[in-house]
Order: sequence, then C-alpha cells, then structure tokens
Amino acid sequence: MLHALKHYLKHVVKSIHLHGIHSPFVFNLQHACFYGATPANDLTALKTYRKSLTQDTTVITIEDHGAGSKHFKNKERAINAILNINCTTLNRAALLTRICHYLNIKTALELGTSLGVGTHALSLNGARVTSIEASQSMYHYTASNLKERSNINLVNGTFKAFLNGELAQKPQGPYDLIFIDGHHDGAATMRYFEQLLAFAHTNTVFILDDIYWSTAMTQTWKKVQQHKQVTASIDSFYWGFLFLRTAQSQQAFHIKL
Repeated sequence: MLHALKHYLKHVVKSIHLHGIHSPFVFNLQHACFYGATPANDLTALKTYRKSLTQDTTVITIEDHGAGSKHFKNKERAINAILNINCTTLNRAALLTRICHYLNIKTALELGTSLGVGTHALSLNGARVTSIEASQSMYHYTASNLKERSNINLVNGTFKAFLNGELAQKPQGPYDLIFIDGHHDGAATMRYFEQLLAFAHTNTVFILDDIYWSTAMTQTWKKVQQHKQVTASIDSFYWGFLFLRTAQSQQAFHIKL
C-alpha cells in the first residue's frame, strides 16, 4: 500500500498536460482517445455487462496461479465481490474500447480473463480477442457469459502453458494489442513481454496492468520502458502502455487518466 501511494504521488507531479507533450502521436492519442468520448452504444453495452455481474452473488472457487489477492483470504469468492475488487473499472473498460476504435485494433490477446470485463470491452469494435484464464471455474463462468460474442476465443490454461504450447505451436499473431492483466509477478511479466514481442508488429500496443502492484512489478515496468524495441511508453499509474513504433525516438510520458 505504501509503495503504491508513494509512486502515485510522484505520478501526479510528473503527469504531463496536453501542451507539454511534444510527440504528435502521443498528443493525439491523449486528446482524441484517452480524453475522448466513448461511443454511446459501447458505453451502454459495458454498463449492461457490468450490471449483470453486480447482481450475481454466485460463489465460485478460484484456482489462483498468480501473485494471489491482496484482499481475499480464501478461494471461495462471490461474483459481485470479485467484480468490485479484482476487475477492470467501468472507466478503464471504456478506455479499452476507445483504444480499440482509435488504433483500429483487429486482433487482441489478453492474459487474464477473470470475469471478462476487459475481454468484453476489447471485443466491442469487432476485434478478434483471445483471452487466457487459468482458473477453471472462472473460465467456465465467463465462457458462459460471453458465449454470444463469436469474436472472443477463451482459453483455459496458465499463461506459461499457452505461450509455450498453443501459441508457440500454432501462432495466431501478430496481435495489434496485447493486454497483460494477470499474475502480477515482476520476473514473469518480463518473460511474458519478451516472449510476446515475437507476436507483435511495429504498431502493436502492449498494456501492462498494476505496474505499481509491488516493488518487483515497478522494477519490471522501468526495465520494459528501456527495452530496445520500445520507442514510447505511457505511465498512467494503473496501466503502463508500450509502443514499438519505429518512427519515434524512445520517450517516456506520465499521463493522469
């Protein structure tokens, strides 16, 4: 908690306003996408999906293959409690949708399905979304909720098994957007990022969740910002955005969302 608070205060100080950004790409991304309006139909769909989860008191048993929960003390958890504690907020789900529209995302990979809030948001512009969920009970619950969306492919398995198995043997990329939204282990996140570079292209955007989850996650975030293939990074505190655009020199930005 203290780690996150300390870095949040630093982030507020470092956050750049529109007039302070000298990269046309990042300036336009912030102005038109990050601070833009979510299409009304998409916003209604996001709210409807979220409402269905808010009203669900079903209890499922979670198999946690990542860093664990900072809030839950046992494996039995109610759906609406998981939504409130672990899932993407409505504002961030709306941001995912705007990013998909603005960057014309056609293919997306998500590591960490959970209740499918982010998965659903990524799919609204018609993109083909592959999402990986290690917990079998969570996978079955979310697969049932999203069964009507034919452009979503849910995979039950660990991130490691998917990356070393299905993805390596049957390449599905390159992906336009890669969302690493689970595990929250610094060393593992670095491995996932480096493996997934082989399934990215120059216009791919990587999104890393909870970059200030722990000291190790923050250290990994700092390392990937300096990776030789990363030319622009945006620190929004909750999420870190990485771009591989060769037309831009390596720069790091702090943007308050």
